[in-house]
Amino acid sequence: MSFMPRRAAWLTRWATDTPVQVGIAGASWSVAGSYARGLLPRSPMQQAVSSGVVAATHYQLTATAWATLQALGALPGTRPGLRANLLLSAGGITTGISASALTQSRADDNMVAAAIGTAGRLTAFAALAGGASAAWDEILHRRLGLRPGIDTTLLPAVATGAAVVGFSIARRTQRARAYGVVAPERHAVAGNGARAALQATAVGIASGIGFAAATTGEQLLARALERGLAVALRREPGALGSLAAHGLILGSMGVGGVAALNVVTTQLQQRDDIVEPAYPTPPTSVHVSAGPASSMPFGSLGKEGRRFVLMALTPEEISAVMGQAAIEPVRVVGGYEAADDVAERARLTLQDMEDVGAFDRSLICIGSPTGVGYFNYSLAEALEYLTLGDCAIVVPQYALVPSALALTKTLEAEELTALVVAGVRDRLHALAPSRRPRLVIAGESLGANVALDIATAHGGQPSVPAFEDLGIEAGLYLGVPFRTRLWNAWREDPAAADPRGELLLVSQPDTVEPGPTGVGRHVMVVHHDDPVNKYGFRMVLQPPWWMGPPTTRPPLVPRETKFRPITSFVLATVDLFNGMQSKPGTFVRRGHDYRIDLREGVQLAFGLPCTPAQGDAIDAALRTREQQWAARRMVARKLDKARRAIEQQLAEWGTPGDLADLDPNADKALRGLARLGVISGPPGA
Repeated sequence: MSFMPRRAAWLTRWATDTPVQVGIAGASWSVAGSYARGLLPRSPMQQAVSSGVVAATHYQLTATAWATLQALGALPGTRPGLRANLLLSAGGITTGISASALTQSRADDNMVAAAIGTAGRLTAFAALAGGASAAWDEILHRRLGLRPGIDTTLLPAVATGAAVVGFSIARRTQRARAYGVVAPERHAVAGNGARAALQATAVGIASGIGFAAATTGEQLLARALERGLAVALRREPGALGSLAAHGLILGSMGVGGVAALNVVTTQLQQRDDIVEPAYPTPPTSVHVSAGPASSMPFGSLGKEGRRFVLMALTPEEISAVMGQAAIEPVRVVGGYEAADDVAERARLTLQDMEDVGAFDRSLICIGSPTGVGYFNYSLAEALEYLTLGDCAIVVPQYALVPSALALTKTLEAEELTALVVAGVRDRLHALAPSRRPRLVIAGESLGANVALDIATAHGGQPSVPAFEDLGIEAGLYLGVPFRTRLWNAWREDPAAADPRGELLLVSQPDTVEPGPTGVGRHVMVVHHDDPVNKYGFRMVLQPPWWMGPPTTRPPLVPRETKFRPITSFVLATVDLFNGMQSKPGTFVRRGHDYRIDLREGVQLAFGLPCTPAQGDAIDAALRTREQQWAARRMVARKLDKARRAIEQQLAEWGTPGDLADLDPNADKALRGLARLGVISGPPGA
């Protein structure tokens, strides 16, 4: 007579396979790491997505690892028993820990060693979970006689993972006590109120249900693949079939993950870069590209280039802020679509500089744009205010696509920029020293990448002295990306890359005393919590430089956070998204937002004079103008969309006449906005 309690039939109707149990334990184990603090707080939804991606990846990796061990320890067509599983567990733990220990000293610098170490740790955990699963199976099913079911196969796996989670959380707490909590107000998940907690709970429940459904689907798919393999081989594949099935699913996940990352990155950049309908008419100023004195085609500049030349400050606007007489600044855009050939595009840019009077100004700034052709408007305005309009800003466009798609074009961008700089240098040498403008360079984000790396455009090692050979006396580089060659060379060996100590790194320009007026310097402004500077694809397996020993980490980098392969990369990707968020007119020192540093950064790098009152006036003007332009772009998008919707509906109805015949007031309003350039209007607007 059995004294075991009766269990509901639905509990015993379905049981998880051993690799699935190990995968669930691995997923449970990984979730704790996904709640570690990153550079920036995450929203509850972002946390749920991060945890889901981390859990799904570790589920598949650990399930496949255990299936591999079982395939190695079983005869063809069979599956290992309890004793064999325990031996495989012990062997896997020993081998995995040994591999991790042997490669630990080289993992930071060698990708192969990092991969072996990561595989070793995953194998060790999979072996631990596999041994626990075998032990649970022996106790519950053979010793106690319970029929296998969800409660006797799934719950023990979760319990195994939960035990490791508890250990991980305890260790994190110990690290926080030992090294201190940096920026405690920055929680892993943003928001501490009841609403945030409720939202996080709801998202967590939904994620749990989704994960359960995903693991169920994965097991069903794996079983189907095993059956298909058995039919193809005409015999039972045993443990080898399980390995093949889970391995195939893992490979598919890897391919899908890379594709998804590319899609997300592209959408992020497109949302950031594409901001409003194109302006309909060329500028009227003779001192900007596509104006009356320019031969640069208006249509070759792209949306951002057209907007850039139409937003140049007037002398009156500059004087109103600075309280001094001003002249009209020069803005040149070397349109990407002006020529297919890089050398020809550089020649046209230099010709346009002649046409619009760039060499008549006392300072020429080469503005290195982002991939879509965008150069920070607030940076340009700050320079125009500080020079009282006596400057020329030259933007050579190397692409008209989002920066994520322009990463492969940076070498071409460096070549183009270097050709333009060399052309300007040679033109300046032909002028008398008293009439020779100063030559400087500036760039933000991918633009900073290109601006710094022109020092290696012709090959060789990155070197700051190369700027002197190009005739560049100073530079401002905001939010330098992780992939910049000169940045990495300088960080690893400053003396070799910058023997004269000319390159300065600051997190905020107002902490550095400005140099003498008229004396420039090369300044990198990089926030401690900027993910664009600290991101890296190698983080999938290797710890980045800024996640070294806790006491050596930069400010705002959590000291208690431990680097975890895959997990840290997923969290860094979320940080990358959050670091690019900004609100028009609200300048804060956070992530990849450098608007608050622009005016002081320009002063510091280029040695430009400014009184405290003028500085405050410039900062206020930059905020106000950005708000006004943002409002204008918002109105433009909505009204342009409304006008197009009206035109489309009228066309579908076949309604004769135009909008003026149907509603004169609506037509008058749209035509007025078109005359202001807010929307593209009908002919005659």
